Amino acid sequence: MKFLEDVELHEIPYRFSYRKITTENYKGFYHCHQGLEFLYVHQGTGQIVVNSKVYTIQSGTFLYLQPYQLHHIQVEVRPDAPFERTIISLEPSIFEPYFSSFPHLNAYFQHLWKNELEEQVLQQIDNNSFISQLFQHHHAGFSKYQLDAKQQNFALLLLQIFQFLYAEGFGNPIENGNGLNPQRQLRYSEKIMNWLEGHYSDEISLDALADHLHISKYYVSRIFKQETGATLMDYILARRIRQACLLLITSNKGIEQISIEVGMNNFPYFCQAFKKLVGTTPMKYRKKLR
Repeated sequence: MKFLEDVELHEIPYRFSYRKITTENYKGFYHCHQGLEFLYVHQGTGQIVVNSKVYTIQSGTFLYLQPYQLHHIQVEVRPDAPFERTIISLEPSIFEPYFSSFPHLNAYFQHLWKNELEEQVLQQIDNNSFISQLFQHHHAGFSKYQLDAKQQNFALLLLQIFQFLYAEGFGNPIENGNGLNPQRQLRYSEKIMNWLEGHYSDEISLDALADHLHISKYYVSRIFKQETGATLMDYILARRIRQACLLLITSNKGIEQISIEVGMNNFPYFCQAFKKLVGTTPMKYRKKLR
C-alpha cells in the first residue's frame, strides 16, 4: 500500500490542475488529502473506492472528497485511452470567509465540508457543460494574476462550483428522524493521519498518539492496518518522504539537512527509502524538477 501524494496546502492553500493527462503506467493507491478535493474526469474509465463504496468513473464524472477521506482510484489507461482530469484541492478554513456574505451557500459549504454525505459523485456531466467551461475559463485567465489576486480569483471559482453543486442537488442535507445529516465522524485512520500532520517530523510517540485518541497504543497500529491495509510506519515514512520532495523542489537546503528536518536523522536510510518510494535519488529528483 502506498500513501505518497503530492498535494501540499500549507504554503499555498489551493491547487488547480487543469486537464492533467496520464497515458501509461497509472498506478492508483490509497491516500488522502488534508483539504477538500474535486475531481472532474474528461476522459478515462475505471473506478474509485471511497469509504468502502465503489463508484464508476468515466467521462463526465464529478467527484467530491472531504478532508482526510481515504480513497483509491483505479483507471484503465492506454496510449489511445488516456486518463484526463481536472483536479481542485483547497484548505477549506482559508476560504471559509469568502462564503460569509452568502448565508445559504455558506451553510451548504459547511455541510459538504463537515457532514456525513449519502453520495459523493455526480455522473454524466457533459464536457460542454457549465462546469467544464468554468474550468476552462479559469485556466485561461489564471496565469495573468499576481499571487494575492490568484487566491481571490480561485475563491470566485469556488463559489461558482458550490453554487453549481447546490443547483444540481448534490449532497443536499437530508431530513431524518434525528434532524439533518450528522457531522461526519472521522475513522480512526483519518484521526491518526490528522494528528501526524503536526508530528511526522518528530520522534513519533505511540503513547502520545494513543492518549490523543483515547485508545491503547496496541490498538492504534492494529486499527490503522485494518482500515488502510498498510502499517502505521509505512504511512509515517511516506509522509516524511513527501515533505522531503517538497523541500527539494522549493528550497536550497542541503539534502542531509532536509533529511533531518523531516524527522529522518539516519541519512543513508533516508536516501535508501527515498529511492525506494520515489524511484530515484534525492539529488536526481531535485535536478529533474528544478
